[in-house]
Amino acid sequence: MDHSLRPGTVAPRDARVVRNEIVLLGQGDTVLGRLRFRACRTCRTGRVLDIWVHDAWQRRGLGHELIHTLLAHHPDHGWTTTLQTRQGRAFFAAMAQETATPFPHRAPLCDHLAVRPGPPPARGGGPYTTG
Repeated sequence: MDHSLRPGTVAPRDARVVRNEIVLLGQGDTVLGRLRFRACRTCRTGRVLDIWVHDAWQRRGLGHELIHTLLAHHPDHGWTTTLQTRQGRAFFAAMAQETATPFPHRAPLCDHLAVRPGPPPARGGGPYTTG
């Protein structure tokens, strides 16, 4: 499988909070998958905002790879997720068993993450950048 992971980051208003994404790229920088999250450096907690894998690349372990990359970059963090679909609940239950890391949905956030993020930076292309 020929692909690469590329982390990206956006400077938040609060230096304790990391707004970030992990992008999985295929040949020609085609986006195969993406995991967006927020993490608190102070409280060592985080929330997975969304995880997406292109339909043609699903069921090949790419979602697992995104989660493992997240955990490798943020060891010793506790994680929650946003409200999950039935498929999402099954995925995160499997990941919790595989990684011994619970991923409860809609669990309370630390005070730093509970504050809604500000608007995205002024620039086309959305609030998340890679590079």
